[in-house]
Amino acid sequence: MIELREYVTESNAIENVHEESAIEETMAAWDYLKPKCELTHEIVKSVHGRILRNRQPEIAGEYRSIQVYVGTSVPPPPVVVESEMEKLLSWVPTDPLGALDWHVAFEQIHPFADGNGRVGRLIYLWHCQQLDAEPILWRADDREGYYALFDSTVDLDERTDCSDCSNIQSVAREQ
Repeated sequence: MIELREYVTESNAIENVHEESAIEETMAAWDYLKPKCELTHEIVKSVHGRILRNRQPEIAGEYRSIQVYVGTSVPPPPVVVESEMEKLLSWVPTDPLGALDWHVAFEQIHPFADGNGRVGRLIYLWHCQQLDAEPILWRADDREGYYALFDSTVDLDERTDCSDCSNIQSVAREQ
């Protein structure tokens, strides 16, 4: 298994976050997440809150209420973030490729106003731990390679059993 501090340091560096306090907060978020048996909205929000509580307390631990833009990508509108996360949280990856796809889907939803990459990479690490799989150690020196992952799309409707997907999609179209 990779060394946790190196993983966290590189993960933060991808976002140009280098302060020791930020590394410590991410390590504390990992200590919270690591023993969990499943992911819930509360757990994901708590991980986010632990990572951003001192850097951006006004948004820490809350799904976004604003539209965000990630490069040329436009994540779903804030009104459907919770329902999109509900679909994502109902999907449990069963292999390392699934864990990677889950990470891509999380980043494409972009549920938070900031901190998505750091939270998403920590959850990816958690999935790999659950699967007893070696995670990818993404390095800041290869940001472009990491960001290229998000050129692919993951269809959550194919990965989950969502009985209310038609309603979710119609709400998204109205936005």
